[in-house]
Amino acid sequence: MAKPSISLTLAIAMMAIAAMTVESRSQAPQANDSNEARIEDLITASHILANEGVLDSFGHITVRSATDPGHFFMPRAMPPALVSRADIVELDLDCKPLLPNAPRLNGERYIHCEVYKARQDVQSVIHTHDLAVIPFGLTNTPLRPVIAQAGFLPKETPLFEIRDAYGPAAERGMLVLNSPLGKALAAKLGDNPAVLMRGHGETVVGRSVKEATVRTLYINIDARAQAAAGSMGPNPMALDDAELATNARENFDADRPWENYRQRMLKAQGQQR
Repeated sequence: MAKPSISLTLAIAMMAIAAMTVESRSQAPQANDSNEARIEDLITASHILANEGVLDSFGHITVRSATDPGHFFMPRAMPPALVSRADIVELDLDCKPLLPNAPRLNGERYIHCEVYKARQDVQSVIHTHDLAVIPFGLTNTPLRPVIAQAGFLPKETPLFEIRDAYGPAAERGMLVLNSPLGKALAAKLGDNPAVLMRGHGETVVGRSVKEATVRTLYINIDARAQAAAGSMGPNPMALDDAELATNARENFDADRPWENYRQRMLKAQGQQR
């Protein structure tokens, strides 16, 4: 057998070095991962999800501090579409603001602080009242991964029933307004990427604001696809174990859909560059 030429050998070596460099870069911390960068993503995500109709007037997004994992950033109580840097408040994991005289905070901040306590891997939490998702919790219809881009979901997304968390209490509501309810929701979430909330939407988590946002967008698409397929016939086909396992091995690139939806948002705002 003829030996490969020097040029071919060199080309193969260069390809191997390039592959190793790309892999090492993908595993290394991002140099621009600062609190300000995370907050900028939080603001952009709020505008994206509001533009797509996934966040309504009362949904909210948070991000864990890059410098202190016991802190996180959250907008004050306000419409997500209008969030700016001046609206961001830093809180600890007891859901208390760090600065005195803080503005009015979201009552359901306990969703976020309890999930951050329970999940060290989570860097961002999103709570929506997504109309595409709510019917699944209302009808006990399992939300399943039926599209390829929702392959990050488990075979059945768990459902948080707030009545179970309250127990036989005489007075109860639908909002997660205290630590015990937040802990119950975090427990139902478990190690999953999302949890449904009966009559109340969903909570989605990610290792970054971008990942949590893209997951939220594709959960919306997946829910709409499953509902549409269900109207055509019973038992829409979901991804099977082999397809889910393959998806778990693949690195889902959040940057591509993030930029797509960011440009859609900018265009809607008349800021397309």
